[in-house]
Amino acid sequence: MTVRSYVAECIARPNCKVGESPVWDQLTDDLYWVDITSRRFFRMPAAGGAFQSWSLPATVSAFALRQDGGFIAATDRGFARLDLERDGPVLTFGSSPDIPQGGRMNDGACDRQGRFWSGTLSPTPAAPEASGALYSIGRNRDLRARGGRFRVQNGLAWSPDGRRMYVSDSHVSNPHVLSFDFDPDTGERANATLFADYGKLGGRPDGAAIDVDGCYWIAASDSGRVLRLTPAGKIDAEIIVATRNPTNICFGGSDLRTAYITSLRPDGGTGGDLYAVATPFQGLAEPHYRP
Repeated sequence: MTVRSYVAECIARPNCKVGESPVWDQLTDDLYWVDITSRRFFRMPAAGGAFQSWSLPATVSAFALRQDGGFIAATDRGFARLDLERDGPVLTFGSSPDIPQGGRMNDGACDRQGRFWSGTLSPTPAAPEASGALYSIGRNRDLRARGGRFRVQNGLAWSPDGRRMYVSDSHVSNPHVLSFDFDPDTGERANATLFADYGKLGGRPDGAAIDVDGCYWIAASDSGRVLRLTPAGKIDAEIIVATRNPTNICFGGSDLRTAYITSLRPDGGTGGDLYAVATPFQGLAEPHYRP
């Protein structure tokens, strides 16, 4: 299979330690993202130019738009409402999964029914026992433990029809992506299948997005690429990024064909910039959280 290649350009240098969770707001044409380590929240208008940033009162690792305005966030203290007020971001904490002391939540995304999902991250992901687990929060703050054994949970995404779920583990000891049969009504998953083995593909699987063709785009950290995998798990396109460590991707722009990519900056290294590239592929409008 021929692999089509595209090259992303740096469009902003926010100097993120761990840039993550790019989110496109179709109503305002704004792009949002966070720096997990530095506890910063960013917004950039679609027209480009200067981005804005604010300090966060807690560690936010992932977030999604809410149907009633604002955002739902995964933090080091559980799920929280995130609102951008005149003086900056305000977090209102609610349901709290069982987060190990010193740990936090990690990657997050909404399923097609508007439930927000995220996994817990241990402060020692290399411990002998993988302890990370998935949780979801739905209507009326319905918190559900969804199980799993992850070292570094990542790569949450759902097929366009909502009946296939993807989740990855990006720990260097066993980097892989799993797919599941997903019940949209209950949020239960079954029939785990190895979708991608990154020991063979190269890099480690990080944040992900789905396009209208049902293809799974995932940042391949340590390899300087974002990969497009078909529903059969074959790579048919890649985006080259001028850093070893892209972390996540979302689609934006008026036609949802521009890929926006965050990155991290390792100790003593370079990165932490924001990248973009126009593609012939169209992303999906991601669901808003339905409280």
